[in-house]
Amino acid sequence: MTPSGGQLFLDFPRIDPDQRPLIETGSYAAALGALRRWKHWPGGQLALVGEPFAGKTRALRLWASDANAALVTGQALAAAEMDEIARLSVSALAIDDADHPEAALGLLAALNLCRDRGAPVLLSGRTHPAGWFTVPPDLRSRLAAMPVAQIEPPDDETLAFRLREECALRHLILPDESVAYLANRMERSWLAVSQVADQIERTPGRAESLRSARSVLLGLGMDPG
Repeated sequence: MTPSGGQLFLDFPRIDPDQRPLIETGSYAAALGALRRWKHWPGGQLALVGEPFAGKTRALRLWASDANAALVTGQALAAAEMDEIARLSVSALAIDDADHPEAALGLLAALNLCRDRGAPVLLSGRTHPAGWFTVPPDLRSRLAAMPVAQIEPPDDETLAFRLREECALRHLILPDESVAYLANRMERSWLAVSQVADQIERTPGRAESLRSARSVLLGLGMDPG
């Protein structure tokens, strides 16, 4: 049983026509290409890996919608009973944060379920799945053999796209020159994108000028160049 005493929660994502589209260039191109070829995955399985805040959950939800898959988290598998997982009725399964430190046995049960039913399965985690767990040995060997698609570290182009997205979510519209300035000088990490967008909200001028954009980076202790 789950901690709430109910059944293991399964989400069935559907594409929202108003949802902002995924960025398909730069750091995301290879990973999204692999997700679209899901009918040809070796063994019907794939691990999607990338740094925190890289957009793995969003990509998993897109795949789940395309493949008519159920979506569950590693945390939920860690809390579920093994027979509860074995009874799941799914034709495809996406497991977000499959590298949750307590999820090993639940993940193995889910992989066994998908193998026995011929259901494709997509996992997400921060690093190569070979290093997620040391036990049980069967799980470790299966994860080590699993094909991997990686969301690459951010490049300037993708940082600029993501920064525009994060600002739009905060109802901020930046001039092109400010976006280019920030993307070329900010910390090269996915986490930094949301940090910069948050700092823009707090900075006088909201990066509508290069002077204000420079203040944004200074406020985060980043080199403004």
